[in-house]
Amino acid sequence: MEIRKLLLGALCLVFFTVHAQAQAPETETLEEYATPGVIGMGKSRGVIIGYERLPDFGIDSESEDPRLGDGSGQVRRHNKFFVKAYAPLVNKPQSKLILGFDYQLEEFNFENLNENSYDLYRYLEDKNLKSIGLQLAYLHSLNERNFYLIRIKGELNGDYTRDNINIPDYLKATIDVAYGWKKTPTYALGVGLQLGYTYGRQSIYPGVLFNKTFNDKYGVESIFPANARLRYNANEKTLFYAGYRLEGASYDIFADETSLSQFGEVEFRRTDIKGLLRMEREIYDFVWFAVEGGFRQYYRNRLFDEVGSRDELITNDLKGAAYVGVELYLVPPRKWAQRQAQ
Repeated sequence: MEIRKLLLGALCLVFFTVHAQAQAPETETLEEYATPGVIGMGKSRGVIIGYERLPDFGIDSESEDPRLGDGSGQVRRHNKFFVKAYAPLVNKPQSKLILGFDYQLEEFNFENLNENSYDLYRYLEDKNLKSIGLQLAYLHSLNERNFYLIRIKGELNGDYTRDNINIPDYLKATIDVAYGWKKTPTYALGVGLQLGYTYGRQSIYPGVLFNKTFNDKYGVESIFPANARLRYNANEKTLFYAGYRLEGASYDIFADETSLSQFGEVEFRRTDIKGLLRMEREIYDFVWFAVEGGFRQYYRNRLFDEVGSRDELITNDLKGAAYVGVELYLVPPRKWAQRQAQ
């Protein structure tokens, strides 16, 4: 039922975003302003709907607290579902203000759980760990060579439901700032910082943007160290990628009806690295789909005694696992792009 509601909401966002893109100004000046994008990259996206699955991997858990003890089990599947939408509030040649919304849900299903199974596994079973985010991103081009980006994002991350949500318990904020140089139409370079929870505990993370197209077929897209991909343009409707991506999440949870309930609000953090292969393909004009697969290796997966704490309650050791994901997304209609080029 919840997935059905999400899909219905996503379709509404689809129509809203396509309309917003179609109504973008037609009087763009001919002067070129600097942006992070380069020739050969895929088109910007308005709405994205995606699903990912990691099947069948082992988990071992250790705790120094005798009230929790150690445990082990087998995860039958780890599911992720997400919807993202972006709409331009300001869409001028030199300045763009983008409003973004995203909803993500992930759940774990374990094999052969019973009343004697490890409490953390019993709590996570079929539990919807959610993230609802709202963001504003401002991109400004100073001239033909220089640009900067500021993004502010707020997220509600945790095991809340519609009936028990308390915003201060789950709210997390992220701020990104970046400055870049557009060397040529095929080469953009930038540096930036993020204050956020992308890889678990709130920290400051540096990043280096490097986008370069070498020829009609090959290019590189990266924000190091978070991700890097080699791009192959088969044609204007089909793109292939190979690379890696770091992923993380931080959830505030209240693990009631288990031994974890005595700790009240605890924080579940994870950081993974994925080696990936990806294909993106146009279905019809502004509708594209993507298929991605690869191997996920966990880096950290831990439970902490309170939000923002360094004191670990449980350390989880997850086995590496293959994964597969699919996406359906919208890009600006081709007619609009042709009008912009005139």
